[in-house]
Amino acid sequence: MPPKFTRNKEKKINEILDAVLQLSRTKGANNFSINDIPEIANVSIGTIYRYFPRGKEDILRNILLRNIENIKIHETDKIANSIDEYWEPIIRRMLEVSNEYDAISDTIIEAAPRDSEFNNELVSDLMGFYGDMAAQLEKYPNIVDIPVKKLTLRIGLCFRLLKKVIQAQQAVTLFEKQGLEDYLMKIVKATFYQ
Repeated sequence: MPPKFTRNKEKKINEILDAVLQLSRTKGANNFSINDIPEIANVSIGTIYRYFPRGKEDILRNILLRNIENIKIHETDKIANSIDEYWEPIIRRMLEVSNEYDAISDTIIEAAPRDSEFNNELVSDLMGFYGDMAAQLEKYPNIVDIPVKKLTLRIGLCFRLLKKVIQAQQAVTLFEKQGLEDYLMKIVKATFYQ
């Protein structure tokens, strides 16, 4: 049985991350400060800096990592027989978290100026995630002679394209739910099938 402190730590960290997402939705992603978090998360400002020493940068990075972890969990739920089966749960998860992630993604981008340490960490986190996916996808027969590095870049491109379509859907209803999932799967197929 893990120590009680660990559970409380994880709970507090998630409460802080959830508070930031809530603030992003209610105040706007760039219109809140660290000082707004304690009241919503029911923690002290000291607790925030204990778990996130660099403040907002650490919090935003952890939100990104939590979303990556959620996609990884769904990605490995079952053994897929095809690329379609592999991507279906990922697309569903992206649709589930799109409102949550979109509320904060602009803040993450703005908080990570090019060539900053923070930006480099985010890029490294994403490339690691895409690389892990590439290692899984290269096992499928439909992926013909695509080097892992190129496959990794295609995965990144695919996520960006899927995100843009999901954002467009949120702005203007283009598809019914199943139609949207089908269209997103067409993007996946166009990205990976040669």
